[in-house]
Amino acid sequence: MSGKLCDVCRESPPVYRQAYSGVSFCAECFKESIEKRVRRTISRYSLLREDDRILVAVSGGKDSLSLLKILARIERDFPRASLVAVSIDEGIPGYRDEALRLAAELCRRLRVEHRVYSFKELFGAGLTDARESGVLKRLGLGPCTLCGVWRRKSISLAARELKATVVATAHTLDDIVQTYLMDMLRGEFPKAPIGLRREGDGIIPRVSPLRLIPEEEVVLYAYLSRIPFQETPCPNAQDSQRDLVRSFLAHFDARYPGSLFAALKAIESRIETREGALTHCKVCGEPTSRSLCRSCELEGLVSHILGETRQLVGPDVGVDDV
Repeated sequence: MSGKLCDVCRESPPVYRQAYSGVSFCAECFKESIEKRVRRTISRYSLLREDDRILVAVSGGKDSLSLLKILARIERDFPRASLVAVSIDEGIPGYRDEALRLAAELCRRLRVEHRVYSFKELFGAGLTDARESGVLKRLGLGPCTLCGVWRRKSISLAARELKATVVATAHTLDDIVQTYLMDMLRGEFPKAPIGLRREGDGIIPRVSPLRLIPEEEVVLYAYLSRIPFQETPCPNAQDSQRDLVRSFLAHFDARYPGSLFAALKAIESRIETREGALTHCKVCGEPTSRSLCRSCELEGLVSHILGETRQLVGPDVGVDDV
């Protein structure tokens, strides 16, 4: 890019060329473009309202910390809205501690309330405990499966306790297309769009304001914004199905820029959200596509294996597992 200028301001040297658009950005114009695109995404899909109590799921990684910073900027324009950041401690020694520290530091800088919930407190065992005790092996589950279900339920608990009206997650374009592809590789077509606001009886909607931002652009935004984030991957990630799908899609999109946008549009244009697709879990009462939500099912199995007689989480908490 030597000798060239930013295609937007025509003043500063570019730091990034967007392969799918051909536009080159300087650092300031790039950061501004990301924030504007998030604002447009929120407006286009009606993701947030001016009086929302927004729970931001913050892991301490690049995506969630970038989302928190962007939403904190946007919230300044909407005095009736409020933010609260929630982090989940899965109980993986040597991994989550750094992320929780980074999340807490950014929340202090942004003056955003920060709360931490742990698997140990909610379910009686951390993820490492469940693996080392043989629970996962007996259930025939990988750690990412149990973690995903328990994380969703933890966020559900936090949202109700903190009186949130909406949950904002940092799923990027890459994440959403990965999930759709994983569904299809398991023989199921996606039942509903990911990260779009769905209202309904008992539902605290979940939205993904980064749904139209590629992951590599979120990484660059975090770097240029000097947001310290955890770079160490989860020790369980290498064993996940998602890691294989992520690697394939990253290589494919690098060779054929814009493929992820095309895939998102094609898949979501064919999703038929059925009325009455959601019911309520017979145990916890949370919205689900089954009579017993996956979280309650796993809680019962884990409780039985660990020899516990008490219910791990109260009956007023559950998870939308769709």
